[in-house]
Amino acid sequence: MWVKVRIKLNRENFKDYAYFSLELNRNSTLLDMLVKIKEEIDQSLAFRSMCRAGICGTCAVKANGRPVLACSTKVLVFGEEITVEPIDNVLVIKDLVVDHEFLYNKLKLWKVWYNAEEEDKKVNASVLKRIEKSHECILCGICDSVCPVLTASSYFGGPTLLTRYYKLLFDIRNTAQEEKVQNLKNLNPQLCTHCMNCSFACPKKLMPEALIKEEENLLQEKGIIKREEGNFGFLEF
Repeated sequence: MWVKVRIKLNRENFKDYAYFSLELNRNSTLLDMLVKIKEEIDQSLAFRSMCRAGICGTCAVKANGRPVLACSTKVLVFGEEITVEPIDNVLVIKDLVVDHEFLYNKLKLWKVWYNAEEEDKKVNASVLKRIEKSHECILCGICDSVCPVLTASSYFGGPTLLTRYYKLLFDIRNTAQEEKVQNLKNLNPQLCTHCMNCSFACPKKLMPEALIKEEENLLQEKGIIKREEGNFGFLEF
């Protein structure tokens, strides 16, 4: 199949689109397409990929306005004309390469890891099932890139951080479980507008909005926040 491709370039003194026409196998992914362009047409094209299996999250791009993982998205989905851009709301380093460091820094800042006892506790299957989506987040940043609240407020933790944080609240193996519940208030899950953008965009179908709603409910049940504090109560514009 022949496709016409526009790729957003972000380089020193140059922010524009480059145009390419190439023939691809019908089973080609967006990543296959980018590799072909780099190897056969423009060696200066910059993009990032590691696992090629939808696990590392580093190949996230926008294709025809839709954020996806390039390694697991077929070119056929987009037809004969494709516009590829970096995902939104992140620092673009070059072309399609964006800076994921802010995600890792958030995890460090909020200490999103387990405080475990020396003796392992047994967790029943229902708890493991409940927290599995939190463990499966690959930090691609796609959910943050489509979140309208993150663009308006620095008080909101964001869907990526809140998805990763979720497991710390409900897993009894975390000895700092209650401390994490208290700290959750500072991530303001109640600011989520529940627009569902993050859940629709998540390439792993983790439904971040649903996890954020549960976190909001947890704070309300414990009396840490009041119900009227929801939505845009703490937003700064």
